[in-house]
Amino acid sequence: MRSRWKRGFTLLELLVAIVLAGIVALLVYGTASAGRDTEVRLRERRRALQAAQAFRSTVADALRNARPTRIYGDTAFWMDGQRVSFVTAGSMPPLTPDADWEVGIAARPDGRGVEMTAKPVGIALPPRVVAQYPEATGLRIRVLTFGPSPVWTDRWAFTSYVPAAIELTYLRHDGLLGAPLRLALPLGSPQ
Repeated sequence: MRSRWKRGFTLLELLVAIVLAGIVALLVYGTASAGRDTEVRLRERRRALQAAQAFRSTVADALRNARPTRIYGDTAFWMDGQRVSFVTAGSMPPLTPDADWEVGIAARPDGRGVEMTAKPVGIALPPRVVAQYPEATGLRIRVLTFGPSPVWTDRWAFTSYVPAAIELTYLRHDGLLGAPLRLALPLGSPQ
């Protein structure tokens, strides 16, 4: 009489075990692959958010330290609805407080981001890019005029003065990119 336990496995039982092991391996591989893809997407998104935050902080620092001209008739603040240029003394790198800086903020003509350029005032150097916001493809700028009835406008006629406040709205091809950056400018009114 043969023992039931010494009989071994049939070919059909081995095939079923191999198929089940293959299915489990495919599920594990799919889960690990999805986890890696999610990790890569999260890392890219975190980098984009950090770049956006660094750009916004650098722009906010430069705007908070915008200054009126020292010589009457010089341009301290110039803008249209899509570009802005102003003189500032930054308080954190890359705009150090040891010099006045001529800063420009505008969308790149090729639509590949918004750039902030700067050069020291009084030194014959070309402007260099100090910050970028690659996700933004456009920029809308408005300023708050000073006086008894201030209004928001996309034009600034008083180039020797800094406006009372500024609003920068970053755009993407499908709409707004985050909340607008709205800042009161400390030196933003004629004395």
